[in-house]
Amino acid sequence: MHGALADTPAVASPPLDYAQPEHWLALPQRASAAMRTPRGAGFSNLQDVAVADVFYVHPTTAMRAGGRNASPDDADAARMAELMLLTQATPFNAIARIHAPRYRQITLSTYELEPEALQAPLNLAYADVLAAFRYYVEHFNHGRPFFLVAHSQGTNHAQRLLVEAIQGTALERQLVAAYLPGQPIPRAVLAAELPRLPLCTRADQVGCLLVWQTFGAGATSAELRQWRSGNPGWDARAQRWVTWAQGPLAGINPVSWDARDRRTAASRHRGAVPFGTPDTFVGLLPGLVRTRSQDGYTFVVPPQLPATHFNDGGVFGGRNLHVFDVALFWLDVRENARLRLNAWRAAHGVRAPLIQARARVVAKVGQPLRHRIRARNRVERFEVEGLPPELTLDARNGVILGTPRTAAVYALRVMARNTEGADHAELSLVIDAPR
Repeated sequence: MHGALADTPAVASPPLDYAQPEHWLALPQRASAAMRTPRGAGFSNLQDVAVADVFYVHPTTAMRAGGRNASPDDADAARMAELMLLTQATPFNAIARIHAPRYRQITLSTYELEPEALQAPLNLAYADVLAAFRYYVEHFNHGRPFFLVAHSQGTNHAQRLLVEAIQGTALERQLVAAYLPGQPIPRAVLAAELPRLPLCTRADQVGCLLVWQTFGAGATSAELRQWRSGNPGWDARAQRWVTWAQGPLAGINPVSWDARDRRTAASRHRGAVPFGTPDTFVGLLPGLVRTRSQDGYTFVVPPQLPATHFNDGGVFGGRNLHVFDVALFWLDVRENARLRLNAWRAAHGVRAPLIQARARVVAKVGQPLRHRIRARNRVERFEVEGLPPELTLDARNGVILGTPRTAAVYALRVMARNTEGADHAELSLVIDAPR
């Protein structure tokens, strides 16, 4: 049964009650799509041993015409939100417990309204996100480091959340990083409104913001202008939602994660997951694209992704790869998040082992393998679960040795321990057949 769409949202309407589990897409103690990893790719959901959290705000998933805010029981919007949760929150499930609220999002058609008519619907949606975040902080966080993760409309609300609920509070110190793709946000706006939370410029920087938006190479200036003009953002000084017409946009390359390293070869692309096709979230596609970051955009080659693996349902199409902002860089995000968490923990005095960010290793049948698991801080003992019988582990030095005999993908779970504690990580071990 489809939920109703409210034609005119009531500004005074109270937020959803986030003490009710049904108002969450994902909570660590409940089975959800956030616990999955790409089928057959060898990755592991480690939320049961995670030391950090994620608060994830999903993008627009209410596509039906009519109405301004989607009801939380809109079945179509809920199914699409689960799909976005699957591809956008799961890059973090090897290092963090995932919390993702449902909220009375504005519908896709609401973006076509005049600025004044946008204010109440967006404010209603944000009120839910703010209430969910406050509930998360009070009942679930318990002082743990956390990531703020969002996309598209979710990024609209996350930007405002940073201004009103995180910057200048104790939570600012707990924030590892905010991953905020899918919105054209001017650099000057973020600098003015979030002076204590700068844009990330290095791959291991913490307490900073990551913004990117993806287009195929060759996108025209008209296409980019149209994209920019159709996406409002929160203006904290004016206390209203506006469209940013002027100023250079924030942007980072989601492969290099370095402001000085704007071009990457396909060999550096760690891997995408399929989205919107029958093989959604099946396998991994490494080395799929090369990238160039310019003027706040990340342009990729090939400019149109293979239709067998990527389909946005006709929402954008062409060179606008907005729907794939995270799916296209799934493993790149996953490894970068661990790198930043390790840096945050080291900066906060953690002396237990901190296992490296590299999550995937490729070997060949019949060729000797020697892979060292690297970690920051002293390690007294390594453990690995799931090794094939022909491979062994040097538990003191963290070296996996042997000659693989069978082509397969192994989902290994790794632990490194010393007297200060232990760290847990995954390792996707891919054994390819000889050519």
